[in-house]
Amino acid sequence: MNSFASTGHKEYCWQSIWNRGLVSLFIIINFFDNITRYKHLVAGLMFFTALYYVAKKRTALLHFFKNNLTYSLLCFVAVCAYAVAISVDPAYSFSKFANTVLEKLLLMTLIIPILLHAESKENISKTLIYSLIIGILPLAIVDGWQYYHEYQQGIMPLTNFDHKYRSDILIFMAPAFLFLWNIKTARAKVLFFVIACVMGFMIAGTLQRGTWLSILIPALIWCVLKKEWKLPLIAAVLLGGVLVAGYVKDQDAFKLLFHKMQQTSSSYRYGGGTQGSALDLIMENPVKGYGYGEDIFYRVYNSRVHDYPQWFFKHSIGPHNLTLSMWYAGGLLGLFAVWYLLISLLTEAVKGYRASQGLVKEAWLLIGLILVGNLFVRGAFETVSIENLTMLLGIALALKARSQQN
Repeated sequence: MNSFASTGHKEYCWQSIWNRGLVSLFIIINFFDNITRYKHLVAGLMFFTALYYVAKKRTALLHFFKNNLTYSLLCFVAVCAYAVAISVDPAYSFSKFANTVLEKLLLMTLIIPILLHAESKENISKTLIYSLIIGILPLAIVDGWQYYHEYQQGIMPLTNFDHKYRSDILIFMAPAFLFLWNIKTARAKVLFFVIACVMGFMIAGTLQRGTWLSILIPALIWCVLKKEWKLPLIAAVLLGGVLVAGYVKDQDAFKLLFHKMQQTSSSYRYGGGTQGSALDLIMENPVKGYGYGEDIFYRVYNSRVHDYPQWFFKHSIGPHNLTLSMWYAGGLLGLFAVWYLLISLLTEAVKGYRASQGLVKEAWLLIGLILVGNLFVRGAFETVSIENLTMLLGIALALKARSQQN
């Protein structure tokens, strides 16, 4: 009897390592560029593993998805399908829809809770938190290597925008990194400040005010909820000291950085800029929409630019706003669907945070902070990729399913 129990326990351990390992790899490599083949390999392994569980436990797994969070996701997918149907170029819109919404958002979101269906809420929480913290190391190596090559070419740090594409991954990892502050050991504090210095430099290196705000606002929310005043005080003193010292030593070297910190309308967002021009087009067709995919926006914009001499950009660079992007694509249905999805996830994060303790509480808080930073704050400045929601929705569904079973 004991040998059978031991064998079953070992089998479960290996399955747990495999399932959590795949999800962790997916989270860690999700935002890295130029590793598409590895992303496809991990996604393929996740897909076939999920198929195995669906074949064995189809009826039990269906209960994981009977909730408002799934319904809001399906509503969003349905509205995107509508945006394909009304598109000025349905073939292009469908290819974009299939790749981003069906594959990267819907399929991968459903796969994550299936892989984690047998895990405890604590293990699910660890998978999210530790994966994002561990991901800081390869990110720092890649970013540092890029700075090294630029320096060899005579390009000094904080003088170009080649690092702005790190924004999404930094916004995801920064709130997870705050978890280290809760560990009350000297080694953890030293590690925290070392990583803080590295991440602070990488965040400044994006030269995007939207990125800084997308990290600062969730960090302030975290401090309020944790009733933490020491950390923001230390951070403010250190950051102020670094900026003042840099300004005094070499004002020209920090000229672009200080310019971006003072700028209130980068990319001429308002009036005839990116968001203002997008709103002009939306108001011409506010109910129906134009079709799914950023190229649809570019084509219509470029064909109508002669009708709007006040537009600053004569060739489109996009609406630079998530809400306007979906309103443009799917009309009022698109506007409703994206906010139904975002509010549903935020509501679940708040409920989960209030009802949980320990690591699980931290995981729900992390989901909420990343959502606010990436989709709400940065989404107000950039057309954020909606598939950024995948890991948040997947982990939220897994945690919610385990809560319903307990």
